[in-house]
Amino acid sequence: MRTAMSNETKKTGSSFMEKLSTVIVDKRNLIFLLTIILLVFSAFSRNWVEVESDLTYYLPSDSETKQALDIMDEQFTTYGTAEVMVANITPEQAAALEPKIKEIKGVQSVDYDETTAHYNNLSALYSITFAYSEDDEACLDSLEAVKEYLSDYDLYVDTDLGNTQQETIDHEISVIMVYVAIVIVLVLLFTSETYGEVPVLILTFVVALVLNQGTNFLMGKISFISNSVTSILQLALSIDYAIIFCNRFKEEHRLPLREAVIVSLSKSIPEIGASSLTTIGGLVAMLFMRFKLGPDMALCLIKSILFALLAAFIVMPGLLMLFGPLIDRTQHRSFVPKIPFVGKLDYATRYIIPIVFVVLAVIG
Repeated sequence: MRTAMSNETKKTGSSFMEKLSTVIVDKRNLIFLLTIILLVFSAFSRNWVEVESDLTYYLPSDSETKQALDIMDEQFTTYGTAEVMVANITPEQAAALEPKIKEIKGVQSVDYDETTAHYNNLSALYSITFAYSEDDEACLDSLEAVKEYLSDYDLYVDTDLGNTQQETIDHEISVIMVYVAIVIVLVLLFTSETYGEVPVLILTFVVALVLNQGTNFLMGKISFISNSVTSILQLALSIDYAIIFCNRFKEEHRLPLREAVIVSLSKSIPEIGASSLTTIGGLVAMLFMRFKLGPDMALCLIKSILFALLAAFIVMPGLLMLFGPLIDRTQHRSFVPKIPFVGKLDYATRYIIPIVFVVLAVIG
């Protein structure tokens, strides 16, 4: 009786997955239209995200650090400062610039003398204090005025004013994303068995990234760290979802194109869904951090995983149908070298390696 019920349950579950997969594949044009609309919307809505650049905002209110910072803000005024170095000038030119900088609106004082602390190797260092507190936007206006006045010189500025960390991370992430894109394309080309699958995978990744960025405004306010690094982490955590589905499709492609996509999707949903739950489970643990930057990043990343799943389950089947003929025409030999000796070595050392790892784990 129990065996019969179990078999019936499995049959019903499989039938449901196949019906769901059939709907997704057959409604692919509607899905493409909705996806394009959402992508256009996300291109604009990503600019609506409110980004918090002050990490102390995420400290718990009862922490001693937060309380100390609040008291300092109440009882003391911290004026904005900047270290400005002007290179390739003579001592006479450096001395003549000091009073000129003092005359700039918003500059309260300039610390400069002819010692090596302020002049060395044809470079002059001016320690500027502004007449406003460091969180006042007027400080940035005065700093820009100083930069503009000294724009004819070789200029270097070091300051805590503004969102310097945010600007640095945003710039570096932009560069890293270019490197990541190049590496991903090269890896996909190297490991693929057909060139036609590469655009399918890349488009799936891009859809998930853009939609996730475009919905960040729904969270109200996020940290500049979450805003910057979520895209990189989203790729790292979820890139395998689309690859698993694509590999499953190639296994089932002995069937006609439509049937192969439907069968591969129905089999991939449980596999990829189970894989994503382990990732989401790890991120859920971050929700319990007292330092609220953890929950902030966790929510952004959980949302990114969900969009990666949606892109793989809803958008990618249509892409496989669209690029299916190209996938068939662009098959090539595998570039990945065969390494059977690794398997032989693993089998030969199957009784030794576990013991070594246990020992290493204890030492660690």
